[in-house]
Amino acid sequence: MSGMTVAISTLGCKSNQYDSSALEEALRRASLRVVPFPGPADAYIINTCTVTGKTDHESRQTIRKARRSNPDAVVIVTGCYAQVSPGEVSSIEGVDYVVGNPEKAKIVEYLLNGRQSSTVEELGSWQEGTPWTLRASSSSGRTRANLKIQEGCNRACSYCIIPRARGLSKSLPLEKVETEFDTLVEAGYREIILTGIHLGAWGMDLGEGIDITSVLELIEKKGYPCRFRISSLDPDEVTEKLMDILKSSKHICNHLHLTLQSGDDSIIKRMKRPYTRRLFADKVMDLFDAVEGISIGVDVIAGFPGEGEKEFENTFSLLSGLPVSYLHIFPFSKRHGTAAAQDPDQVDQRAIKARCERLHELDEAKRSAFHSRFIGSTASVLVEGVRDRSGLLKGRARNYIQVFLEGADHLKFQMVDASLESLTKGGMAGKAAPSNDGGMA
Repeated sequence: MSGMTVAISTLGCKSNQYDSSALEEALRRASLRVVPFPGPADAYIINTCTVTGKTDHESRQTIRKARRSNPDAVVIVTGCYAQVSPGEVSSIEGVDYVVGNPEKAKIVEYLLNGRQSSTVEELGSWQEGTPWTLRASSSSGRTRANLKIQEGCNRACSYCIIPRARGLSKSLPLEKVETEFDTLVEAGYREIILTGIHLGAWGMDLGEGIDITSVLELIEKKGYPCRFRISSLDPDEVTEKLMDILKSSKHICNHLHLTLQSGDDSIIKRMKRPYTRRLFADKVMDLFDAVEGISIGVDVIAGFPGEGEKEFENTFSLLSGLPVSYLHIFPFSKRHGTAAAQDPDQVDQRAIKARCERLHELDEAKRSAFHSRFIGSTASVLVEGVRDRSGLLKGRARNYIQVFLEGADHLKFQMVDASLESLTKGGMAGKAAPSNDGGMA
């Protein structure tokens, strides 16, 4: 089967993106050729997501698209939707294998076995999660690499199915994290993004006194010639020690994404989340005061069961009054098998849509206010390898501002100082500066 072409489609989170990068490396080691999705290809791997009903639908559409692209291809469906709802996946015409997260490392073997007369399900124990044997030494092109250092989740939020898809929390040991850092830096990556299903739980299974700040201290100690970004944390995981590291760090980006979900205490309790609106507000203000130029993104769910107008207004007013820089907005979606799906106090879909629209308007206002603070300042921008549709170079500042630049191709994959001149759709317009001293953004 040497020379077989394989196309991979990845839905969902950075952990899934990381797994797909690891699969690509495994395929190449087996002398199989990876081609862009949707091919044409001899085989397809669809790495699915199940965080919402919408992602289930998108996963099904992608599976059918793969089969249409080549009726004779081997089709393997893996990821969280495959793990949680294997029967639904198996019922889709033309699926050869349904492979759960614990079995991802065997996908090359299944590919080489070829097409099947009936769908084969290989799920494994969900408690085991995705095996650490599936490792990636590259991802996200030549500029940024996702590095998954934590897997699974022990929290039991009432709306979330992911613990059943990814298993219990487990951490990549610190010495192996260091080895992964060294490998990615040697490969020339300029930014490494720390990811996990519940990143803030890193270290809880490794011994007393070990937590996510141990990883950040390692980064500072090693002084790597690149920058690091934390993908997402829960509000209660933002400790004084973490803030102190961010405040003085030369290597860790001044950017955090916090999972609020609701700003009403009664809804937070129904969600089984371990914090209060007051704690969230205090953490945001402490970060804003301590870390120069920090960008604070927020996840928020609209229309959770029991959320009336008063509860929504509590969320809206909380976010309105805090210096957050952007919102990721999710309409509540019932997940079969979760407590929230059985809650009798479901919210009307029209109300959910209206609340999402208000939150999107707030998101636009927050982004504009945040970006406006940096007009006239200088930012260190990591330029990507692909231009935007208008032909401009694009990249991210340390604090996650998207910057668009005029410039030649030799600036691609480089860290460039840029003066931030004005607001533009999707970010800020900048001008490359001759020096490379960096800036607060």
